Amino acid sequence: MKKHFPIIIIVTLSITACSFDALDKKPSDAPKEVKPVGEFLDDWTFSVFSKTSFDFDEAKFRLWLPENNDDVRAVLVILSFHNGSSFGDITLDEWKTYATDEKVALMGVTLRGGNYADPEQGSGNALIKALDTITYKNNIPDVGKLPLLLKGYSAGGVFSYNFSHFKPERVIAFVNIRGGGIDTTSSSNNHIPGLMLLGENDEPSRNQRMTDVVFSKRAEGGLYSLAIEPDMDHFGGLFTSWRLTRAFFSIALDKRLSTETDALNAIPENSGWLGDNSTRNIFSFDEFPNSVEQASWLINETFAEKWKAYQEN
Repeated sequence: MKKHFPIIIIVTLSITACSFDALDKKPSDAPKEVKPVGEFLDDWTFSVFSKTSFDFDEAKFRLWLPENNDDVRAVLVILSFHNGSSFGDITLDEWKTYATDEKVALMGVTLRGGNYADPEQGSGNALIKALDTITYKNNIPDVGKLPLLLKGYSAGGVFSYNFSHFKPERVIAFVNIRGGGIDTTSSSNNHIPGLMLLGENDEPSRNQRMTDVVFSKRAEGGLYSLAIEPDMDHFGGLFTSWRLTRAFFSIALDKRLSTETDALNAIPENSGWLGDNSTRNIFSFDEFPNSVEQASWLINETFAEKWKAYQEN
C-alpha cells in the first residue's frame, strides 16, 4: 500500500484543482445569449427584427396554404409598392383560387424603410428566414425549402427581379410590374424566365430602364420579355397584369419543376417563341425574321398569344 500512496495523492489533487477551476470560471466565459431574429405576430405571420446589418425598418411575412396542402409544389411571393404591404392580396379569391389550382402557397410581404428592394441588403435573407421559421412552427418544414415564384408591383417588382439574381437557384420565374428602378445584373439569372410589364403612360425613364434590362439580357440569350399595357400609367389597376402573370407562372411551373429531382429544369432558349416588340407579331423561334436579341422571349405559343392580346387596345 505504501508504494501506491503517492499516486493516490496526485490523482486527488488533480480532481480538486479541476473542481476549483470550474468554480472560478468568469461570467464572461459563459456562452453568449442568442438573440431571436424575429417574433411571431400569429401562427402564420413572422416579423424579422431590423438590425445594423439589415437595410430595412420593417419586414413582415405571412404565409397562406390551400386547404389540401400535401402536394404544394412552390411558394408564390407577392410584393407591393414602395413601403407597402401585400397581406391583403393573398386574401383575394383570385389569388387563393389560383394557388389552389396550381398547388402553390402564397406569401404576403410587408417591407418598409431603407434599401429593402435590394435583397442583398438583408431583405432577401429575411424572406428566407421567415419562410423557414413559419413552416417549421407549423410542422411543414418541406414547404420552406420549395422554389419560389416572385411577382411584384413597382418597388416590389424591383425586389422580384433583384431576388432572381440574389438566389437564382430558388427562383422558378419572376414578374416585375412597372418597377423601373433596376439595372442589368450579372448573367446568373439569365436562365430564369422573366417578364417585365410596362404601362404605356408610365414615366418614360422608368419604362426605358426596364426595356434596357430586357434587351441587355436578350443579347446574352436571357429568357426575358417585356409587354406594354395600353393607356396605363404607373398607378393604374393591376388586374390585367395579374391575369397575364398567372398565365406565365402556370407554364413556368410545368416547365421548370421536375418530379425526379429538386433542381429546377433549364429551358432551352430555342424552345420558346419570340415576339416583335414593335409590331406585336409572334413567331416560333426559328421563324423569327429579325434579330432575336431585340425580341421578347415567350415561354410557349399559348403564352405568346396572351402576350400579344395584352398589348392590344
